[in-house]
Amino acid sequence: MVRSAGFVTNMSEETAYPSRAYAWYVVVLLTLAYAISLLDRWVLALLVGPVKEFFGATDTQMGLLMGPVFALFYVSMGLPFGWLADRYDRKKIIGVAMLFWCSMTAACGLAKTFGQLATARLGIGLGEAALNPAANSLIADHFPRAEQSRAIAFLNMGVATGMGFAYLVGGLIVAWMASQPPMSFPVVGHLEPWQVVFVAAGLPGMLVALLVFGIREPLRRDRLAHSAEAASTAQFVAYLRTHRAAYAPLLIGMVASPLVGYALQWLPAMFDRVWGWDAPRFSFAYGCILLIIGPAGAIFGGWLTTHLYRRGRPDGPMTASLIALVLLVVATALLPLAPTPEVALLLLIPSSIGGAMSTACGAAAVVFVTPGEFRARISSLYILTINGLGMLLGPPVVGLLNDRVFEGPQGIRFSVALVVLVIGGALTAYLSTGRRAYGESIRSLEAAQAKSA
Repeated sequence: MVRSAGFVTNMSEETAYPSRAYAWYVVVLLTLAYAISLLDRWVLALLVGPVKEFFGATDTQMGLLMGPVFALFYVSMGLPFGWLADRYDRKKIIGVAMLFWCSMTAACGLAKTFGQLATARLGIGLGEAALNPAANSLIADHFPRAEQSRAIAFLNMGVATGMGFAYLVGGLIVAWMASQPPMSFPVVGHLEPWQVVFVAAGLPGMLVALLVFGIREPLRRDRLAHSAEAASTAQFVAYLRTHRAAYAPLLIGMVASPLVGYALQWLPAMFDRVWGWDAPRFSFAYGCILLIIGPAGAIFGGWLTTHLYRRGRPDGPMTASLIALVLLVVATALLPLAPTPEVALLLLIPSSIGGAMSTACGAAAVVFVTPGEFRARISSLYILTINGLGMLLGPPVVGLLNDRVFEGPQGIRFSVALVVLVIGGALTAYLSTGRRAYGESIRSLEAAQAKSA
């Protein structure tokens, strides 16, 4: 057997998969890491009020902090990290990244100025940029092809789980925080209660990172290239260009999923301003929905993609993604216009199902249509595209509409509904145009893999 930058030229070893129990242990551990990344990313949504008051910020500034500031490194560094993950030890990349972004989450709590807080948010985005490309590639190499979509969909259950914990546990913490005076600690000195929340949120991931370092690096599989030279960036770009009719609708259309998700960072503020629900009350209700409905949606999405593929539908992952986006956009656009908070919560159920499904199915679709040697890089490009555009068009546009168009406490509901319906609907329609080309690309890839085996 000959190895070159992580490539194996003896393809007869391709059937030597890790045990099923160990493979799913890796999936569960990385899902936990993903959930922690979402917790660290989303906890700011629960602290909009005290952070605004502490720094004297506007809704537009908070929207920038929740979206573009985090996204700057999160999306721009994905491709470099993907290049590394396609060549070098993926568990080490993930472990080091976790330690870094968790440290930056704690640093948010030590910020004394808005600029320091923004810098720490940049750091969170930088660290989290390494997770998805390496995790998607690592998980795919633990499973036979027909089971890869289900495993990757399970990984993306971490989105709903992380958000659920952020809202459920975060809501309880915010309730506690409201009754606490400022606190003093050795070395760091005086901290406001909201700052303590950030410090506490950064600690669990450091422990999980130590477990990630213990993962065994699996054999890299499903590759058309037998050397690093044949899997160069030029070859990657050439492959994308050849299959652009499938990739363009997939990468751009799936922007609808994070667009809606990041726009919903305004939900705690909306329930407060429109219906008078404080953060703890809303967070408990929404956290329960996410923790129960979200994982179910992700698992169902994984089942649906696998079911469609095994029934002879090579476009199964994209079809499942389209179904999920339609459900997500329709339910979420209606949600802000609900007459009562109880009806809005009911609409959060199909919205959460669609969100979890679209996240899981979209990630599975982009990995499934890509040769093994390019999986980390395509995952990086996917994250760059959907999250970059989603964050730019989600939180800041809602914040801008709040400040400039729909003023007053009730205005936020129209801002959220407009962004979801108009932008999310257009993106979903564009995704639907790529189904046939996606199926053709799957057939082409599998034929080439069978020829090179």
